[in-house]
Amino acid sequence: MPQRSITDEEIGLIKAMLARGQRNRDIQFYFNRQERPVNSGRISQIRGGTYGRDVPTANDAALDAFLITFTPREVGVVVEDNTATQRRTLADRAHGRFERRSDGQWYLADGETSEQECKESFDPRRLTPIVRAVAGLANNRGGFVFIGVTDDECRVVGLPDDTFENTDVSTIADKVKSFLTPTPIFSKCSINLGGLRIGVIHVEKYSLPPVIVCRDGDGLSDGSILFRYPGQSARIKFGDLLAMLRERDHSSQTMLLSSAARLSAIGTDKALIVDTQDGTLDTGNVQITIDRELADQLEFIREGEFLEREGSPTLRLVGDVRAIDQNGQIRERIEERALTADMSVKAYLRHERERTPMEYVRLAAQVQRQWLPLFYFINLSGQNVEQAVQILDATEAVYLLPKQRALERLRGELRAYTALSGNAVPVGEEIQAGEIDGLADRYQPTLIARAIQGLPNDFENVEPLLEILDGLLNTYRSNSAVRGAIYRAASRLDEIEFIELSQVDN
Repeated sequence: MPQRSITDEEIGLIKAMLARGQRNRDIQFYFNRQERPVNSGRISQIRGGTYGRDVPTANDAALDAFLITFTPREVGVVVEDNTATQRRTLADRAHGRFERRSDGQWYLADGETSEQECKESFDPRRLTPIVRAVAGLANNRGGFVFIGVTDDECRVVGLPDDTFENTDVSTIADKVKSFLTPTPIFSKCSINLGGLRIGVIHVEKYSLPPVIVCRDGDGLSDGSILFRYPGQSARIKFGDLLAMLRERDHSSQTMLLSSAARLSAIGTDKALIVDTQDGTLDTGNVQITIDRELADQLEFIREGEFLEREGSPTLRLVGDVRAIDQNGQIRERIEERALTADMSVKAYLRHERERTPMEYVRLAAQVQRQWLPLFYFINLSGQNVEQAVQILDATEAVYLLPKQRALERLRGELRAYTALSGNAVPVGEEIQAGEIDGLADRYQPTLIARAIQGLPNDFENVEPLLEILDGLLNTYRSNSAVRGAIYRAASRLDEIEFIELSQVDN
């Protein structure tokens, strides 16, 4: 056997980094050397078990010691403009805020501050404490909410189950939107400390505060402005509110001056002003009017109203946007939408004719969901599975595991099918016998979803099941366990409908 260029110790550390959800390019930074580069393909081989299969994964203590003592110049990496800091993922930044003390336990190093708050538990049915924390941080400098950490000692106790990980960020976003205006920008991930799972919510500082509570709720009062102080999120004090408003006014003036400078550089005769209320583009002397039918199709997604894992808030325009050149020829440009897992499943269940179906395939690398319909969108795009594999493989992953699972499904190595068992057996028998009317009234949603997951490849009566799952998804949208079962059931129907593409066998 040829000698490996990467040592067993390095392979073990790479496996530990992959287990924490770090991306290939971030891992490369730690192991590239001038005399021995480590490419992304090698790291993918380690992940897939084709390189260094027998090497054990390094434990948390070993990885933490490596990261703490790591010095870039020792491995010949040129460090400029804090590149190492810029490349750190959200999980890395969160992990760096904890320390292991002499008693062997992990603690939040600086305790609860104006930039970090602790919650010992997580309940998706009671999210107002999270909303309160998000509001306070957004109105100050932004920061972290750590879940699975005690309030008093800031000691890591971990989460008892995977409820936080399985709760889609859109569920938290819906609750935040219902209580706060404007909507703060935040992201979600999990980290592992000494074998204990910690939930992490990172909140961005809102650019034009204040974020205001817009209705009464559990511990929230309509019209109040919350602010993060060391150790608590409380109603803002007058002095802090005054400073916040002055900062906002200064930012607004800066933005206005910047826009004026940009307008001057472009020239007022060449600039357009978009009025999203009237559906017009105004150039001063010339007005370009958008047809009412077209304007009604346009969806303006404003700053902060959708979430991205990384990056700045974005203003996107969705719809049929056409420009006519001097010869009267129509040129069409369609912008991408900010897709979510729910949008993907609903689009499949309703068989919507999406304009950019391959974006729904790429979505598998960008959301924390392992089961999403794929083959319907491939069929809609007119491309084949091999092309879809290439497109998805080239998509940068926000979450590595869902992307890997999606690629396995496209290659026929994994399927949504699960054999019928227990209470799902009679439900599956009724479905296969055509006794579908009133099914949602007779059985629990998880039983229906499990029964659909066990349908054979030659099942034909798919359409009424699509309608049932669509209704269940709307009804149980806030129940993460039911939603997960529905996602997998929808993925199974997707396999059955497009069996020629999915290439799975019972």
